[in-house]
Amino acid sequence: MNRSAGYAYAEQELLAKVQGGDVAAFEDLTRLHIRSVLRYASAVTRVRSDVEDVAQEVLLTAWRRRAGFSPERSMLPWLLVATRNIALAANRRRARDAAESLDAVPPLQAWAQGQAQRDAADELAEVRSLIAGLSEIDQKLVELCFVQGRSFDDASSDLGLSPPAARKRIQRIRERLVAHRSTAPGLRTEN
Repeated sequence: MNRSAGYAYAEQELLAKVQGGDVAAFEDLTRLHIRSVLRYASAVTRVRSDVEDVAQEVLLTAWRRRAGFSPERSMLPWLLVATRNIALAANRRRARDAAESLDAVPPLQAWAQGQAQRDAADELAEVRSLIAGLSEIDQKLVELCFVQGRSFDDASSDLGLSPPAARKRIQRIRERLVAHRSTAPGLRTEN
């Protein structure tokens, strides 16, 4: 009997005992394959400290599923597939935890929120500056229509303008604001 045949025969005997719940036989079987499992786990996992955890989980899963193994076949292919799946799951878990930890960083959130508030304040200051540069009638028209929410017809009668004239003034004001927003650095242009 050659060496590989003797190895296969020993593995078959151990698998038959493992199926019966023999813990010592499982430990012997583990010794046969643990190096292959550890090497493969170290090749697939992204974090070195996960290698032993992956190998341990593979062996625990093998013990739980021992009844499903065939003594006529080597257990190694199953162990390697299980190693790959468990290692990839560990990689995904690490990536998900890393992403969640970035979301949970209060200074980062506070900075982003503060930056958004600063941007909005800058934009509001620009719009106020542009409105302040309008004629008095146009400023009142903006106040009545956009701040108070009154209709163009109501605002035009309060200011002594015809409704078409009020609409035309509002159109020009909007065009001016849009033109300024498209050329001003840091301000968003929305269509």
